[in-house]
Amino acid sequence: MTMDRDTYARLVEENRLLREKLAAKDREIRLVRSRNLFLGELFNGISEEIMVIDPEYTVIDANKTFLERYGVRREDILGRRKCYEIKEGSITPCQISDKPCPIQRAMETGERVEMTHRHRQASGEVKEFILILYPIKSALNGEDYFVEIVRDGTESRNMIRKLQASEKRLKTLLDTATNAVISIDENHNIILFNNAAERMFQYKREEVLGKDLNMLIPPQYGDHYQFVRHFLDKRQSDLIGKTVNLTALRKDGKEFPIELSLSYMEMQEGLTFTAIIRDVSEKKLMEKKLLQSERLAAVGEAVAHVVHELKNPLMIIGGFTEQIKRSLNTDTDMNKANMILDEVARLERLVAGLGDFTKTYRLVKRRGDINLVLKDVIKIMAELYPVEKYGFREFFSSDVGEILCDPDKLRQAFINIIANGFEAMPDGGYISIATGRKPGGVEVKITDEGIGIPDDRLAHIFEPFYTTRQRGSGLGLSISYKIVQAHNGEISALSEPGRGTTFIVRLPDRE
Repeated sequence: MTMDRDTYARLVEENRLLREKLAAKDREIRLVRSRNLFLGELFNGISEEIMVIDPEYTVIDANKTFLERYGVRREDILGRRKCYEIKEGSITPCQISDKPCPIQRAMETGERVEMTHRHRQASGEVKEFILILYPIKSALNGEDYFVEIVRDGTESRNMIRKLQASEKRLKTLLDTATNAVISIDENHNIILFNNAAERMFQYKREEVLGKDLNMLIPPQYGDHYQFVRHFLDKRQSDLIGKTVNLTALRKDGKEFPIELSLSYMEMQEGLTFTAIIRDVSEKKLMEKKLLQSERLAAVGEAVAHVVHELKNPLMIIGGFTEQIKRSLNTDTDMNKANMILDEVARLERLVAGLGDFTKTYRLVKRRGDINLVLKDVIKIMAELYPVEKYGFREFFSSDVGEILCDPDKLRQAFINIIANGFEAMPDGGYISIATGRKPGGVEVKITDEGIGIPDDRLAHIFEPFYTTRQRGSGLGLSISYKIVQAHNGEISALSEPGRGTTFIVRLPDRE
């Protein structure tokens, strides 16, 4: 049978087209195989266990991690075994914390399910995992399947526990710190306020969190807004990492000195500034006392020289005046001579007081009862000041006991303090004296009903020659200060104009 030329040509062309189709199909098959190989490697390379399940709980597919975790082979389980048989060794669908199987929940809701689940491993160990179940629909046959991904929650749970432990340690550290720790955000709002800050500023934590830092700073010092704005612009400041002296504000409105060390941390939500704060009120007080002691020592040296130079001239003036007085005949001249003698006597008393002030007190210590010392002082003062005008109120504690002291020197110190109180009550009044035991010693409070002392003067009352009255040398309280100081004690004063003044003397009960 012969074939015409046209038929032959047509067959050749059809053969060529068929070869091209076969080649294209072969390329497509190789691509599908390559993709399947890639997906298979990806499927088996994932460290989380993955399982595909049908609505009957039959395992359709599982990755290498799943097979190794449960010690099974792919050919033994795919299409043959139920998921709960493999994972729980059960003959019925598992229950998780009295909740239905996640597959049941996914079938009911058609949504993703996530929960924690305790799995029994091939080794028999029970571990906690995070289980995520996705419902999917097959593109081939339209049937429903479920992809279950299980993550080992041990590592994340341990990390959470470590973070919680670290947070607890940090909180304990902050709450037991002796210094106040305060943090603010970029908007000046307080976000951290530890226990020491509560004690220092007298606010509860809930009273300040979320509030503006301005509540802790006196109005005249409220330039922290400018500091924060400048730092946000420049990301640098001379204050960072240094200790600075500032003034803070307590809840009761009182200002107090602080030392502050400032640091910052840049976080995702913005900058956080943290200040470590120390109340230096006691330090400033000690510095003030040291300065006062140095000043007293310097003045004492100068006064000692003046006292020495004044004694002899006063004796000569007084002596010659007495001799001249004997030859005077008129009352006028006699009065003038008496005025000279009165002034000489006043100067001699002043010189004697200066001598008391300048000398170094050498205490003769013995066991003494402060209550008895004060009772002796009251008897002496009752002889010097009219009882119809001045009186005492005694609040002596019976448990003060005896302390090691120089009763004679303390008697002089208390006389000076009480005399100062009487002079502050020109119209008369009462002096209240209270004693009590304090840790490590005793405390004496002497309160008058006088006119009080303004704050600007109160800071100077123990300085030599400083007086708030027209009369007086201004030495009495400075001498009392030196006597108490010689006992390693403390003396201070509280006063309010129009409400009187209270002197507080604290004395140790041992060397």
